[in-house]
Amino acid sequence: MTGGDGESLKRKGVYSMHWMMWVFWGTLAAIFIISYVVDVLTKRKYSMNKKDNTLNQNMAEAEARRDAGRSNHESGMF
Repeated sequence: MTGGDGESLKRKGVYSMHWMMWVFWGTLAAIFIISYVVDVLTKRKYSMNKKDNTLNQNMAEAEARRDAGRSNHESGMF
């Protein structure tokens, strides 16, 4: 080994994966930090649950299903 700077270790490949570790953990930390900042900025006013449809949306969906059934000629008489 030459000197205390670890140059000979670098040549042997000991530190070759070190930058990948920093990229991985840095990316993971950034995701958590960004999600926390978004959580604070929005004051947790969002929900992952699907909201109920309004009456107008329910009527439009029923109309669309009826209309699609009318124009389906694949299951005809024969």
